[in-house]
Order: sequence, then structure tokens, then C-alpha cells
Amino acid sequence: MQNRSTYTGLPRNEIDWFPQINQEKCQPKKCGFVCVKYCPFGVFSIKENGFVEVSKPYECNVGDESCKFQCPYGAISFPSREELKEMLRKVRANMVK
Repeated sequence: MQNRSTYTGLPRNEIDWFPQINQEKCQPKKCGFVCVKYCPFGVFSIKENGFVEVSKPYECNVGDESCKFQCPYGAISFPSREELKEMLRKVRANMVK
């Protein structure tokens, strides 16, 4: 299994790339909590009110958007590839300082 504390040698907790849930689109009871069941890293959890939240964002596998395509309501989104490249560039630049 992949070491989740780093991504390409960069500290994972400094890379703000993880899913966001649009609560207006999220229908967890209708879909059977598919994102919670699908994610092997435990990124999603069920809140007391029955909705889904991103509870462990830095456990998400950077660049992997497969859970997004599992959601039948289109409620999961990620930063774009360009945003990810910029995040990585900034983290690398901060490490050099």
C-alpha cells in the first residue's frame, strides 16, 4: 500500500487536494452512501444528520478522482489538474526556502 504521508516526496498534509461535497446535490440515503462504501481510504464518513462529509481529507489519494464518478448525483468535486499542479509547485517552492 502507498505511503500516505507523502506524495512525490512532498508532505501530504501540505497538499490541499481532496474531494468537496456539494450538500445540495448529495442524496446519501438514495444512493446508499456509495462514496463512503467505495473509498478504500476512509476519506468520507456519515455525519449525525445522515449526510456525508469529508472527514479525512489528507488520506485521499492525490490525483485519484474515481469516487467522483461513483456518485450518481454529481455531488463530489475536486480541484482541477491545473490547480493541483500549482499546489505542488507552491509546496516544492516552500521546501526550498
